[in-house]
Amino acid sequence: MKLREIIKDIKKKRVFNLNNFEVEGIAYDSRKVKENYIFVAIKGTKYDGHDFINDAIERGAKCVVVSQRPSIIPSDICEVLVEDTKEALSEVANIYYDFPSKKLNVVGITGTNGKTTTSFIIKEIIKETGMKAGLIGTIFYEIGERKIMSTNTTPESLDLIEMLSEMLKNECKWAIMEVSSHGIDQKRIEGIDFNTGIFTNIAPHEHLDYHKTFKNYLYTKLKFFTKYLKESSKKEKYAIINIDSNYSKLFIKNCEKSGIDYITVGKHRNSKIKLLDYKIEKNGNIIEVGIENKKFTFESKIIGFGNIYNLLNGIAFAYAYEIPFDIVQKAFLNIENVPGRFEFINEGQDFFVIVDYAHTHHALQNLLLSVKSLKPRRIILIFGCGGDRDKSKRPLMGKIGVKMADFVIITSDNPRSEDPLEIIKDIESGIPFYLRRKYAKIPDRRQAIYEGISLARSGDCVVIAGKGHEAFQILKDVTIPFDDREEARKAIKDIIEKRKQETLL
Repeated sequence: MKLREIIKDIKKKRVFNLNNFEVEGIAYDSRKVKENYIFVAIKGTKYDGHDFINDAIERGAKCVVVSQRPSIIPSDICEVLVEDTKEALSEVANIYYDFPSKKLNVVGITGTNGKTTTSFIIKEIIKETGMKAGLIGTIFYEIGERKIMSTNTTPESLDLIEMLSEMLKNECKWAIMEVSSHGIDQKRIEGIDFNTGIFTNIAPHEHLDYHKTFKNYLYTKLKFFTKYLKESSKKEKYAIINIDSNYSKLFIKNCEKSGIDYITVGKHRNSKIKLLDYKIEKNGNIIEVGIENKKFTFESKIIGFGNIYNLLNGIAFAYAYEIPFDIVQKAFLNIENVPGRFEFINEGQDFFVIVDYAHTHHALQNLLLSVKSLKPRRIILIFGCGGDRDKSKRPLMGKIGVKMADFVIITSDNPRSEDPLEIIKDIESGIPFYLRRKYAKIPDRRQAIYEGISLARSGDCVVIAGKGHEAFQILKDVTIPFDDREEARKAIKDIIEKRKQETLL
């Protein structure tokens, strides 16, 4: 495709030294530039692409898209000057890949918690109908039969549009994607035509290191509906809204104002998909819902209070697109678990071990409520908080953990540039003095997991929270391999063997 064709629809641009060459690709990372590429210089949180223009040109870029002109540039390099290179990136990507989101059914899921599990549920429902769906989210990106480990929950617009194009080539009819607040704020979903938007929930004290205030965080999530879903060219658009969220009225009001049809889920009497009753059992969740004066019962293998709402989202999605509920039921029973979400680790021990991604106070509370419903003899909780992230949730998580669990081991999560001991002090600050005998501090996460599991006896439940599916730990100067699930398995095996030896003695 010629350069003129690709840049012709960029808004508010000025073009210098037009060289109408055959474009071989687009990149915003200079290291990925090849011969006859367009390089789009975007400003990130750490780096500014404008600083790497010369590197991109040396690697073969014949056109640079910029928001500020470089002082020196070869005369044969085309410059496209724009107001916003983030928007320009999505514009050129869409033209180059022929607007793939217009040809797919695209579902975007946003909220503090539940995005990943809801995406897995909806993908399984679609699969059960006989159609193919791609998946973009926190754990991995799934395109046809190919899985790619995730780097960002919501990728940059160029990567996202390229993936959607690949999904079409793999005969996918649907694309299911998690939409993070960072992805919305950083315009990574520019140019994506959504069919459906799902609002799972929203909790304060999350991502405030980035958004600064809860109001900013809230309105960034809302923008997904008021801008991106509203401006989508799709004729049939739906919003699915958790009516039990404290801020559901704001989302409902703005969907009405934007002319978006919405379906509510939850316990509230006005809910379209109304939760009538539920049971959390060792083998899964059972939920009873009311829809248009009819009762339906669904069983699933995934467990936990938060998953009740994730299942409701799946039912609402099926309702919107007239997918029979018997297909929904089959899909629910197909999902054994979602990696790192209420995931049981079983190595033949006589106590439970659960690994979960819960890393907010709201998620931790729901996790422990779900564990309590299994009626364990004791709950032993192991958790920490991430460094370089909002500090205000740390004392809240400390208070919730020690009040709801029988014993807590406070440890490191991903400390990043912070001192792990200082993070632990922040967590401790929320724990009432009269509960201080209910916890211990073990900064080394591997040791903390081992010690926590060694305390467990028959009928107990060890809960390892915070990192879930992650296979790494981010320290100050290095990222190391670390998987809570693998560490738990090793600890269980070793402790079982030691107990056998003690019995023989």
